[in-house]
Amino acid sequence: MFKTFKEAQAFHKNLGIDPGDPLSMPIEQAREKQNIYFDSLRGVLPSISKIVDLDVQGKEGPIAIRLTYPLGAAPFNYVIFIRGAGWWAGGLDSHAQTTTSLADLSSCVVCAIDYYKTPEYCYPTQVNQIIEVLSFLRAHQAQFELLGNPILFGESAGSTIALSVAQKLRDMKEDALNGLVLFYCNADGFKPTARKYSQWVWEQYVGKGRPLSDNGAVPLHEDLSNLPPVFLAVGEDDPLMGDTQKLFNQLISVGANPELHVFAQLPHGFLMWTATLEPALKALEKSAHSIKNCFKERA
Repeated sequence: MFKTFKEAQAFHKNLGIDPGDPLSMPIEQAREKQNIYFDSLRGVLPSISKIVDLDVQGKEGPIAIRLTYPLGAAPFNYVIFIRGAGWWAGGLDSHAQTTTSLADLSSCVVCAIDYYKTPEYCYPTQVNQIIEVLSFLRAHQAQFELLGNPILFGESAGSTIALSVAQKLRDMKEDALNGLVLFYCNADGFKPTARKYSQWVWEQYVGKGRPLSDNGAVPLHEDLSNLPPVFLAVGEDDPLMGDTQKLFNQLISVGANPELHVFAQLPHGFLMWTATLEPALKALEKSAHSIKNCFKERA
């Protein structure tokens, strides 16, 4: 494995595979190209017990989910994984390296959710779909060999959804989560000074014709009190360092005790590189250790 991101990036560039760009090509073409890029980052997956794919019926239609089971004896604690990819790309296969590795490292079932993408669907569709899947799994725990309340694990745009889900469940007076693991959380909304791509993803998520400051879609503009334990992680070279630090500070200000981990010389989206980049894998291992501890403490 590579020791630095620069080494891993240089090796990958030689493959000649670039990410998709929804600003310069049709959205379906961009998604196809992005999936090829994600596939190129995948390595040998760790051993697991089984994978179960199924659809959960939601208000707007079927929601595809994938349950990845670790080796070991049932029942299992479980983690709900919410991918990033700017809300517009990815699926159940795109983040298989992360979800399979997380199941192996945490000894938990990891449930990936293929929430509906932007720009076809905007907020609050994605938040509502996570809650619909949570309700389904809670009602069918015995069938799927699951135990207790899950932890929400989100990365980038997925961590934004995860945080909004936790806020909504709190407002609904539902004690449905054991914790939150948020990698490089895109939590502070639209920024006029951000790069065009970052502006675009927020415009699509909030939805055309709606104010970009829509508080419901921007978790940092909402109440952060009385949430389950929060683990925050971000790379030192991530443009979302400011969002993560602000989230950490606001959680402290309302009496929470979040964990914050800053990983040296890592960029945005580094979890996608856990197959080839040692520091990225170490970061995932740290989160898995925190997940295990969280389940023990709240058993």
